[in-house]
Amino acid sequence: MIRRSLPYLGIALFVLVFALPVVWMIGAAFEDPARAGRGFLPTAPTLDNIRAVLADGFLVRLTNTAIVAFGATLLSLFAGFLAAYALARFRFPKRLDVLFLLLVLVVKLMPPIVVALPLHALLLDLGLLGTLSGLVLVYQLYTLPFCLWMLLGFVREVPVEIEAAAAIDGAGPLRRLLDIQIPMIRPQLFFVATMNLVDSITNSFAIVDTMTQGGPGGATGILAYRAYRDGFVGLDLSGSSALSMLLMLLLLAAIAAQFAAMERRARQEDFR
Repeated sequence: MIRRSLPYLGIALFVLVFALPVVWMIGAAFEDPARAGRGFLPTAPTLDNIRAVLADGFLVRLTNTAIVAFGATLLSLFAGFLAAYALARFRFPKRLDVLFLLLVLVVKLMPPIVVALPLHALLLDLGLLGTLSGLVLVYQLYTLPFCLWMLLGFVREVPVEIEAAAAIDGAGPLRRLLDIQIPMIRPQLFFVATMNLVDSITNSFAIVDTMTQGGPGGATGILAYRAYRDGFVGLDLSGSSALSMLLMLLLLAAIAAQFAAMERRARQEDFR
């Protein structure tokens, strides 16, 4: 009996640990700012916090968030896939491929503060400091290594013989990429894109705070950074919770739409 109950107790504990902060956030989003943080459920539920968030430049920050997140995801997917394909299919002298992968891993593990000053100087020289394009480039420091390491394993799983047969039939490198590699690892590409998108949306406030602090006139203001500023700097727990709740709902909606599109495409291919 006890042995059978242990897995369920573990799952219940896991859900409890991750659900409590979400419940607290939702409760604080509907609580009066003067009483926020004193309990899990609001004593006098109100929609004022959500109205204030929506009226305070929400659409502008939502647009900035979408541009940066999708831009960083697409760029890292493109560059990461090409690099992974090159490392998987071509030979490099003196194990330069291994050294390159180790260098990418080291960059990924470096604390953000270590590279903040060089990146700040680089963006300043390029004229991209305080712009969304600059943020997209800075995000590559975190999204691109993940893409490269994940896609490298997926590309290596595609049999080389299939590409060799296509080459014998006259298919060039670009045709082999489009007709063989990408279709065979499409689910993996979708997974990597989803993970990068979530990371770009939720874990970006530290980069924005270090590099631009929202940019001139809020040019690089994104939802995650505003939630951080309201909660940790302005100590507005209700406003920060309301914005975080809206961000969570938008993120869940985006992921659900991605999965629905992927499922629809898979059914169409099965039908064919």
